[in-house]
Amino acid sequence: MEKSTLSIRSRNLFTLSALFYGNQALLNGVKLGRDRSLQVAMLYWAAVDAVTPEWALVRNRTVSAPEVRRDYIHSHGLAVHCLGLIGNALLRKSQDPEKWQPYLQRLARVDWARSNPDWDGRALVGGRVAKGHQHVILTANYLREMMGFPLNRTERQVESAFLQTSTLQTGVEPQTRSLSIARTRAHLGHIILGNGVDQ
Repeated sequence: MEKSTLSIRSRNLFTLSALFYGNQALLNGVKLGRDRSLQVAMLYWAAVDAVTPEWALVRNRTVSAPEVRRDYIHSHGLAVHCLGLIGNALLRKSQDPEKWQPYLQRLARVDWARSNPDWDGRALVGGRVAKGHQHVILTANYLREMMGFPLNRTERQVESAFLQTSTLQTGVEPQTRSLSIARTRAHLGHIILGNGVDQ
């Protein structure tokens, strides 16, 4: 896939490969015709865009794409891939936008900043956005928890291994690490927003 990297000064927010793999993850296993797939993908990313204010700031040229890529992870390939996975989980439940769009309001509670310590070891390694399969699972796990989605067996195993390794390295008990933080934020946010979406 061409255009897998961007120059530091590029005015583009996403690489072509990030968009490709994000849409591939979104539509994987979802039985839709070509035209309907395009329509659903456009609706999904528009809904994600609506709860990701930094993307709009770049589009409106209030801030530059390099600034957003520097300070946030949501425009990097890893995050776009994970957002596609979240969308895929929603589409497998229902292809009706009126049913899956409300769930995406929960993404507004995600702190995408690189400075967010929840990303350490999940999405970031040594301050750089990771690209490995394990990091895709760990980052998607975090988003699934924020969305109120259960983890499958493989996801739980990867999560458990991550938390155990983190405990050995930091001495912090697993239940106080990222996912418990995500659960608390998701629970409080659900109460505050009162969006009426069942978990």
